[in-house]
Amino acid sequence: MKPILMIQGNYEEASQLIQQLLITDLPMDVVVMPNTTDDTPRYQPLVVASAICPHLSVRVGTAADYGQATWLVVLDRYEAETEATTSVAELRVLMNRIVENGFKGQLIFCGAQDELMTYFAWKFSGLQPNQIWGLGTYPLTRLLTYRLAERLGVGATAIQAAVVGTAVDPIVAWSRTYVGPAPILMYLANEDAGFSAEDLSKMATWLHREAMEQQVTLRFMGLIRLLRGVLAEQPLIVAVSNIQAEEPVYAAATPVLVNASGVKHLTNLVLSEDEQQAYDEQIQGLRDQIQEIESHQTEGRN
Repeated sequence: MKPILMIQGNYEEASQLIQQLLITDLPMDVVVMPNTTDDTPRYQPLVVASAICPHLSVRVGTAADYGQATWLVVLDRYEAETEATTSVAELRVLMNRIVENGFKGQLIFCGAQDELMTYFAWKFSGLQPNQIWGLGTYPLTRLLTYRLAERLGVGATAIQAAVVGTAVDPIVAWSRTYVGPAPILMYLANEDAGFSAEDLSKMATWLHREAMEQQVTLRFMGLIRLLRGVLAEQPLIVAVSNIQAEEPVYAAATPVLVNASGVKHLTNLVLSEDEQQAYDEQIQGLRDQIQEIESHQTEGRN
């Protein structure tokens, strides 16, 4: 039996993801859950197109499919931006639905603010932390990897970039970025490399600018690469949003192993002093945001 990838989200993003999956033709059954009944017939051309894929199939699902899903990919639920409190309220409804229908797979957030969605999904669902994760900074890490490879004149496989934190405010960990076996900071002392601290600063600024744009396609490319690795039994160690076992609990993008069982922590995140300070400040902001949303929920029940 092939693994089942369920997709939940608005039609525009869901159809784009399915189109990319059709091209890759991974060995899986893709089951799409329309946001509205009016969207159901709009998926029919994609269902028909999957007939010529030797390995991948596409169909529209029902609530009963949640109990059979290997992965449930949650895209942005709205076409327009919404307040985090509204997104969290919608998430609670979705979590109740999938749990009631026996969901036991991995929950993957592939939209905006996936660190918040990862945390609240863990809080609402009762699923294990390793079952819930978001793409986090992984798509941006890939983007930085290829830019560095181009700038240094090496293959992308020679670059091991490190980007942590959140997708909207990525922290480039230059102290943990390598070119081959050597830290990239060693290149600053090599006159032949033609690479300087100013270049690093410009590249970090560029990445922050890209993070503020819509990166839907980039996220989907990252998701497909991770799925391909799991299906080929070649899991990757990457920075995705995951539950951090600290008090108070939060979710942020740190390096973990992404495999068939979900995410697995391998080691503690070690950063330079400046990077750690930036990370700590960001995490405090996340915790404050979580507290604000939880306070809003409590007020709403009174």
